[in-house]
Amino acid sequence: MSAALVEAADALPEWAESLAPEDRLDGDLALDESEFAALDALLRERFGADLGALRAGLDLDGLAALTVGDLAELVRR
Repeated sequence: MSAALVEAADALPEWAESLAPEDRLDGDLALDESEFAALDALLRERFGADLGALRAGLDLDGLAALTVGDLAELVRR
């Protein structure tokens, strides 16, 4: 899953080493909407996980609080 984050964020592979489950996608990692869209596509393709549906069900506070750990949980479902 960290590889999908690296690819979606167009980051160096070493960036994944600094990721922690509590890192917020919006706040800590500063993913923008195009990166969220790329991440959604990658998670669907690789894991069958629907990040878009998860985000659609959240209010603004929930979106701001979405973490790397939440993505891991989504992939495990």
